Amino acid sequence: MLKIETHCFAVIYIPFYSLQCAQQKCALQSCSPNSMSSNQLSLDVIETAVYGTAHQNIIDDTSFDIPAALLASDGLHVIELNPAAERAGIHPGVSTSQAIARASDLVLYPRTLSNEQHLQNTLLQLVYRYSPFIENSAPGICTLDLKGKRTRKHQLWLRELLAQLRSVGLKAQAGIGPNPEIALQAAKIADPILEILQDSHLLQSLPLESLAPSLFLLDIMKSWGVRNLGALTRLPREEIGQRLGLEGLSLWDRAAGRSTNVLQLVQPPETFEESIDFEQRLETLEPLLFILRRFLETLSLRIESVYLLIAELHLTLILENGEKIVRILQIPAPTRDVDTLFGIAAQYLETLQTPAPVTSFHLEVIPSRPSGHQFDLFQGGLKDPNRFFQTLARLAALVGNERVGIPQKIDTHRPDSLRMLMPEFDWSRSRIKKKRHPKTGPGLRRYRPGVVADVQLNAEGKPTLIQSSVISGKILEARGPWKLSGNWWDLTRWEAKEWDIALDDRGLYRIAQRTTSANERRRTSANEGADNDRSHSLTFQDQWEVVGVYD
Repeated sequence: MLKIETHCFAVIYIPFYSLQCAQQKCALQSCSPNSMSSNQLSLDVIETAVYGTAHQNIIDDTSFDIPAALLASDGLHVIELNPAAERAGIHPGVSTSQAIARASDLVLYPRTLSNEQHLQNTLLQLVYRYSPFIENSAPGICTLDLKGKRTRKHQLWLRELLAQLRSVGLKAQAGIGPNPEIALQAAKIADPILEILQDSHLLQSLPLESLAPSLFLLDIMKSWGVRNLGALTRLPREEIGQRLGLEGLSLWDRAAGRSTNVLQLVQPPETFEESIDFEQRLETLEPLLFILRRFLETLSLRIESVYLLIAELHLTLILENGEKIVRILQIPAPTRDVDTLFGIAAQYLETLQTPAPVTSFHLEVIPSRPSGHQFDLFQGGLKDPNRFFQTLARLAALVGNERVGIPQKIDTHRPDSLRMLMPEFDWSRSRIKKKRHPKTGPGLRRYRPGVVADVQLNAEGKPTLIQSSVISGKILEARGPWKLSGNWWDLTRWEAKEWDIALDDRGLYRIAQRTTSANERRRTSANEGADNDRSHSLTFQDQWEVVGVYD
């Protein structure tokens, strides 16, 4: 016997969407860490409502009981209301003065189109985790085609999705139905989740205004005594089409749950960013860290919905004097852990000194795919690369970036020419070097820097006596010299003649006679660039040094 698969759709509906976007932005700007306790400075990790885990939200539930209205672009009229304002007798289109007269505690919000588009992208990214077939139906409305879902128990994941939207600052409702139209009607009256079947009495009892017909068609229906969807569907469809045309037929089909609209599938945007313009300039670090934590929690939630990790943090600070500070922070081991990301970003901000207060903050994260590494039996990675990276950053702040890292030889013949590089954490088998044959012979333990010495030479130019702060005595045997030179084309020219010597105390040492320009010597001692010394005359100086001791 063939199993008949029933089609199912879900709609996420955010009532008075533009007003909620304005409230969300205003709430984020007015967040003051000074008025909160330490455990309120961050959102808790979102957990499903099944486990009953409480989490912090940007907007409290009590804020929806306060009358609120959205202002038009001219600021003279209200265009959107919450239920509390409607209960106070305010209607869309009334003037601002009339609205305040009817509700003295009315809160007015300016419209923020950029934030509406940003939160719409957030909505698409969050719902994409639960179905790859989504439609951007309207501002604050997203339709999901649930074909392919193995479970018919949609309450579980819908509650999780609504909790995630609630943590972002949007209070949404969800409806389920056999087609997108019925699912949308269910979402509009849900509290917060409702499923309506095609022959449901609840669908027939919905008012005609729920389908948003034209005013002309609505007046005709009311003159006929049609007030709800059930009364409309009891009229013959053919006669409705003859009298009201295609618009009437479409309205009848939607009321009967026979809508045949095909979803216009979209992909969620792949940009993950948050920004805020502060109403009051920031002169201290605490408010900025508070906003940073909020942004990271929201972005981590959005990144998780598309099964990616965070590999880079792009921070942009705009100062009051117009200066823009941009910083790119690499994450050694891509992660979604908010504490780890916050620690890396906060460590940079704590060392940043700005010449003017901060007026705007922008954060963008660059995602990456999880990567797996196959190690050998006796090879493994770091337990916590991000924590190791933070330790290196603290050391670099104390001693300087050029003094922390892994030594790497510079491509030159000059002895002991090294530079420090930060370690790479992208381990792979291709990076694993093959084992080489072990080196034989005594090891040379170098003095850094070399120890200045006085050396006497014989008639053949070989060293016979040495005196320094580390070794002194008669040289019994000397082998060399080994000549090295480099940078002959500029003012940093250098030459070296190295000798291996044996003293009367049976110690083996390496010494060198170095010839460097005066410019190079001043550059090394004063840590200045060679460009500052081009005006000096080109002179050379010889100096003997104890390079190292053989073990």
